[in-house]
Amino acid sequence: MNYYNLLKNVNYRNEFKIIAFVDNNAKKWGDEIDGIKIISPCELSRLKFDYIDIWTVNYKDDIRRQIVDEIKIPIAKIKNMFEEYRQLVLEKYKNEKDSEIREFIKYFEKSEELTVYGFQPKDKHELAEVYYDEINDMNYIIFEGKKLYLARTFNNFYIKEGKKYIADIWQEQDANSPHLYEENEVKVDYGDVVIDAGVCEGNFALHNIEKAKKMYLIECDSNWIEALKATFAPYKDKVIFCNKILSDYDSENAITLNSLIDGSVNFIKMDIEGGEVQALKGADKVFANSTNIKCAICSYHKHGDEEMIKQMLNDYGVETSTSKGYMLFIYDDSVLKNPELRRGVVRGIKR
Repeated sequence: MNYYNLLKNVNYRNEFKIIAFVDNNAKKWGDEIDGIKIISPCELSRLKFDYIDIWTVNYKDDIRRQIVDEIKIPIAKIKNMFEEYRQLVLEKYKNEKDSEIREFIKYFEKSEELTVYGFQPKDKHELAEVYYDEINDMNYIIFEGKKLYLARTFNNFYIKEGKKYIADIWQEQDANSPHLYEENEVKVDYGDVVIDAGVCEGNFALHNIEKAKKMYLIECDSNWIEALKATFAPYKDKVIFCNKILSDYDSENAITLNSLIDGSVNFIKMDIEGGEVQALKGADKVFANSTNIKCAICSYHKHGDEEMIKQMLNDYGVETSTSKGYMLFIYDDSVLKNPELRRGVVRGIKR
């Protein structure tokens, strides 16, 4: 329920009260969320309410049609509850001179939704079936001809209606995406020793596994480890798993790259929910021991991370650049209260 969490954060003046969630398949969510009932659309006509907000992108037109044509609720009752925040974003950047920010705002103006990404994908991203593996008792999709397993706790939407999942993965890594890890010289080459910190479902690692000589997969969310081990079982001889937080100190639950890595590396990808700066602090020896290193470090999670990551990499002898475009990381509370566009990835090369 990402939209619900967003509304709770945006709604800092307590202007809205949610009286019900509505879903055509209400049973899949249970009876309630945070004490708020989940009902089917046919029950809408019995409720007294001011507005309905449609919290989806892919089925918005179909749901609007169902509400107006079948349930006979006036279209004036459908309202975008995030519109006030959208206007804050547009107002802040209305006189912006940066061409890439203007491009984001142009895309944002056309969208009815709050969007993290403001770009037109270069490629068409196909839908994918979700399959069930009886032996492993897990769901998986086919990703570049390989099985990519999904965690047992993974969002029910993708398990039951998830033919768009692989499209989401590839759109994040589209050639026009501000979240793109690899571009030009900053890419995994054959024979590279690779660190993937923040593996999640493993698409980046799986995309590069056949090229890599050795790969460290660092993922602190235990829910993903079982699925990752199934995904990378065919490559177990060159994969090392680490189920800890990557940081600047060592403990029972945390580890530094200095402690984990024995020898030099060639590529570091880091997407660890705002822990990137701390993790880089614990990697000085790795950079010192690696004469030819490339990296893609996410910089959109926290205010000021882009500048700090660049400075740290520069201090390690790494030349830096950024991915093109900007992101509006609406999952950061500070961005919801004070809109801020951020660069997605800081890339680097130490030659």
